[in-house]
Amino acid sequence: MPDVFTPLREQLLAAGVAPRHARRYVAELRDHAADLAEEERAAGLAEAQARTRALQRLGTPDALVRAMVARGDFRSWGARAPWAVYGLGSMLGLVMTYGLAIAAVAAIVETHRASPTARPILPDWFDSAFATITYIHGLALPLVLAAAYAIMATRQRMALLWPSIALLIIGIVGGAITLDFIRPVDPNALMELEIRFALSSPWPGLNNCLRHIAINLLLTLAPYIAWHVWRKALNECSGPEGDAPLGSGSQLT
Repeated sequence: MPDVFTPLREQLLAAGVAPRHARRYVAELRDHAADLAEEERAAGLAEAQARTRALQRLGTPDALVRAMVARGDFRSWGARAPWAVYGLGSMLGLVMTYGLAIAAVAAIVETHRASPTARPILPDWFDSAFATITYIHGLALPLVLAAAYAIMATRQRMALLWPSIALLIIGIVGGAITLDFIRPVDPNALMELEIRFALSSPWPGLNNCLRHIAINLLLTLAPYIAWHVWRKALNECSGPEGDAPLGSGSQLT
């Protein structure tokens, strides 16, 4: 039996309703439709007729969607302020990844300091650990962050523009930032952790960062755009639902 409420849920998501609210609203409509069908059966209608009549009494999909969208507080923040969620939010997420990388390096350094004022004695494996941290920071963390945004945009049925901007920001900026730990020649001098942007002069580590950017975008932006185009084509092939009542040619499940 076709589920007539699944297309309605898709319409709600496309209208910007948050997934949790859309899910609860559809569940309430299912229950209400079942109650209406029970009333129709009690009035003497056959099972199939009672279901169809219940869905007709429930209203058209567009009317049900409008009733939900009219309550602005049910819309997701991604729909209400996409520039903040996908623009500023992606930059904030990158800042957090930088903070994680710097905190990891600082933790290693501080744990090898004999006293609060003593100069840390770094272990032999520090260079390998630092290389691993920079690799995770430049590639793995941007991929995780971009995947989180892609999944969020997919669940909310966002239009292509703002999620693509977020994935571009994460892929390019996340892959272009390099960390460099400088050991001083003078044993009494301070150690330095430099954060460099490879896409600006003097182009530090440009080739490696370009590879990271390409990998980031190929594994996040490209699949997301492909999924979005495929889903749009699928929706167009399925044809418009129109403004017909839920009960037209369908059965209640």
